Amino acid sequence: LPFYSFTLFCVILPITMFVPEAELPVWVICYVPIFMSLLSILPAPKSFPFMIPYLLFENTMSVTKFNAMVSGLFQLGSSYEWIVTKKAGRSSESDLLGLTEKDSKKMPPNQMIRGVSESELLEINQIEEQKKKPVSVKNKIFHKELALAFLLLTAAVRSLLASQGVHFYFLFFQGLTFLLVGLDLIGEQMK
Repeated sequence: LPFYSFTLFCVILPITMFVPEAELPVWVICYVPIFMSLLSILPAPKSFPFMIPYLLFENTMSVTKFNAMVSGLFQLGSSYEWIVTKKAGRSSESDLLGLTEKDSKKMPPNQMIRGVSESELLEINQIEEQKKKPVSVKNKIFHKELALAFLLLTAAVRSLLASQGVHFYFLFFQGLTFLLVGLDLIGEQMK
């Protein structure tokens, strides 16, 4: 579904907006994607109300998936490199218990630290001061997503001018989704 949906809705459909002679059949635009979307949602019927946002963001994430697939297939760049990323969310009970034990073992700030030299004390104080300073988080810019956002939004304007309203809505919302992801405005910013 992601590859089909991405190639159809984010590559072929926008390009057909610029070529007036090209026309996609209704079954390609409507019936096949709806059928495939329903098949992907069948395992979780409670997620039916979220089908449209799911498809928009699935198309957007398919750029990353396709890039990873090609780099792994052709052994490009860091295809064998495993990068562990920091996760956000709730911790398990064992993590929470370990954290409370660690906190209980910490010394009160007024207690003297024995067996530590003066330079080590200065270093400890500098580390504690750095922890107190706010960390500014900059948004990354994703160029591929921004390029596709430009293509989709331009195709949306073109379809609006050509009175193809059905295409306009999808192209416009998909372009906005790509723009949000390209400017890194979706999700939680990690330090």
